[in-house]
Amino acid sequence: MTMTRPAWVEIDLAALRHNVGLLRDTVGPDVAIMAVVKSDGFGCGAAITARAVIEGGANSLAVGNPEDARAIRDAGIKAPMLLYASTPPEAAVEVAALDVIVTVHDMVSLAAFDAVGSPLEVQFKVETGLGRLGLNPEDWPAAYAAVKASKNLRLSCIYTHLNGPDDPEGIKLQVSHFERAYETGQAAGFDDLHRMVASSNVVLGYPELNYDAINAGRLLFHLLDGKWADMISTRPVIAGVKSAIIQVKEFPVGAYVGFLGGGALENVTRLAVLPIGFGDGFKHRPPLGEVLVHGRRAPVVGRRGIEHTVIDVTGMDTAAVGDEVVLLGVQDGAEITGTELGAWLDLPLMEILPRLARTLPRVYLG
Repeated sequence: MTMTRPAWVEIDLAALRHNVGLLRDTVGPDVAIMAVVKSDGFGCGAAITARAVIEGGANSLAVGNPEDARAIRDAGIKAPMLLYASTPPEAAVEVAALDVIVTVHDMVSLAAFDAVGSPLEVQFKVETGLGRLGLNPEDWPAAYAAVKASKNLRLSCIYTHLNGPDDPEGIKLQVSHFERAYETGQAAGFDDLHRMVASSNVVLGYPELNYDAINAGRLLFHLLDGKWADMISTRPVIAGVKSAIIQVKEFPVGAYVGFLGGGALENVTRLAVLPIGFGDGFKHRPPLGEVLVHGRRAPVVGRRGIEHTVIDVTGMDTAAVGDEVVLLGVQDGAEITGTELGAWLDLPLMEILPRLARTLPRVYLG
């Protein structure tokens, strides 16, 4: 890879399409897949990942930022798209113009979207225990009645975000609340109302909750941690973070290298500099982990600069300016995984990998 500043992230779109197919095999043909490409497609680009998941077999999209919705529509992608609640009531007219399914999460948002005065498909997000966004149980009857009376709103689905998938009893309790919300809707005359509660972990741990549709994101982007990652063989979408050596220095025995701290060097030491740093999303202070050079592991030393990383290539006599360095991914049969990188930096995959994808120049594969 040649670029003026050699530091980049590789996004594997073929892996993303593969993961959608894997999810389809998991949930079967009768469950609609709403592919979540929020936060600019988890840092990988909202429009390009939206196109990939639809090509892979997803039925619809979900985003959490109106700008992501706009980017997807500007790219000519016409798939149905849910906008999660993220806007104030005064933005209702602007949101309605985005050609999205809007989320009603309280009575104020319901009134705001109804007042737009044009046809809108809406979905209710209902509160079942998470304590974040969602229609409270005491508002469910009034919310259904308001949509019934509206000339503009069409309610197609209710959904919720289940908290704590590691706690089966907690999930059971939340689902019982959700079912009451659904039954309230049926009693209000919404006979064809769809249900959706299963995000990535829930899809894998509670297949009985797949209902009419699922909304998965982390699973599709290979961002699951722990036991959840072991339940499905997804491929990395944020497949590589790479740089190149821009300088190599050799220091003799007895030299003082302030960057390393401590006293005089007891051994000949070779250090190489990479033009990538904590300004690109990495961590400043140790532990900083390792990288791959010529398929061999080299430790990161000192502290990362905002734009530089220093590695110890002692014993790698052929390491030279221009050599590719892998901070995440595969090189010559060796690999640094996202799990390793996250452990070194003390961050979950969900946080570190999208951060790197968002800040570094992207190279798309597949």
